[in-house]
Amino acid sequence: MKKDFDISPRLSNRIVHSLTESLYASGIFTDDDIKDKKSLCFALERIIDNGGIDELTVDYTQSLTAKARKYKNSNELDYARIFYATYFEHEVNALIYLFCLRNKIDNKTQTAIIQSVNIWGKFTWLLQLMNYPKINKNHLNTIKMLADSRNSFIHYKWKDTSDFHSIPDSEKEQEKIDNEFERIEKAVKYFRNYCSKIKFKGNKSRIKKLIK
Repeated sequence: MKKDFDISPRLSNRIVHSLTESLYASGIFTDDDIKDKKSLCFALERIIDNGGIDELTVDYTQSLTAKARKYKNSNELDYARIFYATYFEHEVNALIYLFCLRNKIDNKTQTAIIQSVNIWGKFTWLLQLMNYPKINKNHLNTIKMLADSRNSFIHYKWKDTSDFHSIPDSEKEQEKIDNEFERIEKAVKYFRNYCSKIKFKGNKSRIKKLIK
């Protein structure tokens, strides 16, 4: 026997919110489309009447940072670094994708850019070529440190240490780790705000208020 499937108002709002964010960030929705609820409804109806949407992106970055924090809390630090580093790479790739979409650059070229430019290039000269703001130097160094750490772990490139036989100071080591992950969290917060400004041009809160 077939059962009816009811979508709760909360789920409906989340779907519309995510859809609106994606359509606005990609340039399909304009500022006029999100100026009020009536305009948003007309814009959504227009999309449906025109045959729907060819392509949408799914944002997994929240789950990446959640997993990173989970590994950090369980003291599996190398895995935490891997997920934090992956978060930054996913976010910067999303900015590249967005630039290509807004400038009507074909998918083949977009893929070639993402695959051929290394992480350091993506966060420095490529962002400048796309006319995006420069990344704060301190946060940039944190992101580079994470990328290097991830690559060393994955490819088993351990560094030799001159004091291998010395007894480590556990308090100093813990302080060093705490400082490292504090810098990482600050970099995550900074880059999340950075990406939001580029994607939504300061209108993220307006979109959120429209859909309640």
